[in-house]
Amino acid sequence: MDRSTARKAVRAATAALLAAGALTATATPAQAAGTAYYVDCSAAANGSGSQVSPWNTLATVNATTFAPGDQILFKRSSTCTGQLHPKGSGAAGSPIVVDAYGTGAQPAIAGEGRVPDAVYLYNQEYWELRNLDVSNTASDKAVRTGVRIVLNDFGTGDYYRIKNLNVHDVSGDLTKASVGISLDVYGTAVQTKFNDAIVDGNTVRRVDRTGISNGTSWNCNPGWTGVCGTGTANAFVPWTDIVFRNNTISDTGGDGLIMRNLDKGLAEHNTVFDAAQRSTENNAGLWTIAGDGDVIQNNEVYRVKRQPGTNDGMAFDADIAADMSVFQYNYSHDNEGGFMLFCGSCANASGGGSVVRYNLSQNDKSRFLYAVGQTSSQIYNNTVYLPTGSTTKIIEESAGKTTKVALNNNVFHNLGTGGYQYDNAANAANYDWATNTFYGNHPSNEPDDAGKSTADPQFTNPGGGTGGYGLQAGSPARGSGIVIPGNGGKDYNGTPVPAVCRPDRGAFQSSAFTDASCAPLLANGTFDSGASAPWSLSSNAAVTTAASHNGGRSLKLGATPSTAEQTIAVSPNTTYTFTGWMKTGATADNAVLGVKNHGGAQLTAGTTSTTWVQKSLSFTTGASATTATVFCYHNVGSGSAYCDDLQVVKN
Repeated sequence: MDRSTARKAVRAATAALLAAGALTATATPAQAAGTAYYVDCSAAANGSGSQVSPWNTLATVNATTFAPGDQILFKRSSTCTGQLHPKGSGAAGSPIVVDAYGTGAQPAIAGEGRVPDAVYLYNQEYWELRNLDVSNTASDKAVRTGVRIVLNDFGTGDYYRIKNLNVHDVSGDLTKASVGISLDVYGTAVQTKFNDAIVDGNTVRRVDRTGISNGTSWNCNPGWTGVCGTGTANAFVPWTDIVFRNNTISDTGGDGLIMRNLDKGLAEHNTVFDAAQRSTENNAGLWTIAGDGDVIQNNEVYRVKRQPGTNDGMAFDADIAADMSVFQYNYSHDNEGGFMLFCGSCANASGGGSVVRYNLSQNDKSRFLYAVGQTSSQIYNNTVYLPTGSTTKIIEESAGKTTKVALNNNVFHNLGTGGYQYDNAANAANYDWATNTFYGNHPSNEPDDAGKSTADPQFTNPGGGTGGYGLQAGSPARGSGIVIPGNGGKDYNGTPVPAVCRPDRGAFQSSAFTDASCAPLLANGTFDSGASAPWSLSSNAAVTTAASHNGGRSLKLGATPSTAEQTIAVSPNTTYTFTGWMKTGATADNAVLGVKNHGGAQLTAGTTSTTWVQKSLSFTTGASATTATVFCYHNVGSGSAYCDDLQVVKN
């Protein structure tokens, strides 16, 4: 049906009814410069599209080109079979809206396996899809989705809202192209992406293979050159302002929620459970790949299956070429593959800089961290609970991969037998441990942690879920962590955490603090003010903006010998931990953190790494010591080295 003809028929019918008093002016939902079209697939005849004379077939809807501000309203408790594929695009401030009217259950769009996609938009923008029941059930398995929105050589598609849909029983095959809700970019001629898309409040269940995901042909992330094959334009076009929020995903054949090629994508307040139930390939609950700065927060993931012969099955994953991902405030439990996968070096790619903080892992299986390569990453202030009988490892490292990560302020309450499995003994040095709590099982290769505690953290109700891991008043984990610069400012529950005072260990800040009353033992450890004082620098050392672990500045050490020193006040017969982040300009260079003049032998901890790594050392002052000198020293090589985020805490 021509859109203008349909609009005239609707307006004429509505005007006649208003004149007769059968409708009030408020019966048609208001929408700027648009018309409301009504669809009731249970109606006996195909009408004009008004509320009293609705369309009764998807064919009529699909033959209409809609305009900005239009609404397509489906009658509740009705079912339309086939594919919903309306035409047209909205405009800024006037999207086209698909929604429900009347009372009762959500209106159903039942693909019945007759179409690959039950709800489908192609090269369209400014759309809202709301309050529909969507299925695509068949006796066979094929590439199928519930909802798919496609941009093909389109440019930038703006404004998509997928909200409060019930997507279920999608009889897809077990390829990643079969999805409950999917946003996809195709083509190689015009650089194309989605912008401003929110997938919010949907329920996705009993689908094969994936619950919610996105994909693009413009995926040549610099860290993953292997995806750029013949005929594919050599470009990376990340999507912007993409949000997955408040969705519940369950009983998926494979992955729960995948975030691909996003720039600062956000996944929050989602629940994923009973994922990876049928696929025999690797799957995870909620993960990011080839994106930059994605944030995954406040999600709950549980009962992800690890199929026989596979490596995954964990709750979360920073996958191939994912850089600077943040996983925070999440609750993971009872996942067969464990809590976290670092897969930055999978497929010979690169990725790093992940931050994993203030999460709770309870009774996860296999391993806490499955390490398949990543650099300059941090895992801090997480609480991990493994009950009696658990065989879960804390670390399991994949063969032939190098992972460099700093682990601080975590509490490992391990009543099981799992330990630390590295590819080789030398790789254990790539894991920098400081101020962690290891309670329960103590395998022979337990980390040599500066600031280690093996005392009972005294949880309020260990094993009791998110309310069970506060720290009792006498807990040794209270006020015994180290401050992590840029720590996000809050714990799992949203409680503020210290920026100067020593924080609690684990994901839950239980002790009170007043930052104004806590003076750091070491001053200007971040160099972010641009000043060097009170550090004493050699002539070839200076504060720089050329490299930074956090905050924009660091200390650059020039050609050897180059050093920075600071004398701090200490107490006699007291143990302290000195930590800092370091890197060199080339592997031929070596740099060290060190302490001297503290009433004991000089101590150092060094690196040749060209990416940021955290180093730490513990020192005990002598019986009459009141000061100690800490230093950062470039002692080997003609290039340069950098130090940042240095601090000293009393154990």
